[in-house]
Amino acid sequence: MPHNAEERSSQSSQNSDIGPMIQSQNGPKFLVILTFACEALIACVRQLNIMDEECGDGNYGTTLAHTAGVIKVAIKEGRISATRPSIAFTQISRIIEREMGGLEDGIYSLFFDTIAKSFLRFQDDEQLTANMWLNVLTSANKTLSEVSGTLIGERSMLNALIPAQHKLRDALNLGLNPVDAFGEAVKAAETSAMQTVHMSKSHAVDSTNCKIFKYPDPGAHAVGIWMRAAYEGFKLKFGCEFDV
Repeated sequence: MPHNAEERSSQSSQNSDIGPMIQSQNGPKFLVILTFACEALIACVRQLNIMDEECGDGNYGTTLAHTAGVIKVAIKEGRISATRPSIAFTQISRIIEREMGGLEDGIYSLFFDTIAKSFLRFQDDEQLTANMWLNVLTSANKTLSEVSGTLIGERSMLNALIPAQHKLRDALNLGLNPVDAFGEAVKAAETSAMQTVHMSKSHAVDSTNCKIFKYPDPGAHAVGIWMRAAYEGFKLKFGCEFDV
């Protein structure tokens, strides 16, 4: 049964095509992981603002933290699905579109909307797997790259997301369990985000006054922040299931 009116509406509009279901005992764990990610962005607001002052308006952290706070409240109030990732990420995308504004709004709402739609490619009765998450991340990264025209090697959030995608793929292909594979992906995101200090700004953004950077790209760094927090939540809630 859907948990709330918004979920019922989402299911009705998509008919039976709603993608894989999170097992009932894992739904609360999924929401904890999302909450961890939100709390990390809220905690790092000043850090991200300082990074953004180099070439932006200096409010990137504030923008992300505000939206993360709204999502956190929605989770607490039961307005984010704990049963279907396709519905949960659609709900998150809509909150971002409503709350964030600016370039970040388009990028993040598109990212999570693509993730939501990518889950619909799988059967409703399929069990969620690490390879499914890799598949939807790959689709979201491809869409962001195509829409923004941003390439790997330019300062953007893709410089954390794409290395994470590649490392997750490689780790799973080597047979690592999902917790360890996720951990390797997070390390790749964090390392690549730090390396953006040596990169040029995306050609899609005016950077005439920003030739040399003191800080990493705030977008890439933010990805490392919420991915690390999500990983810590995942390890806390699911780690024991994969202990050897």
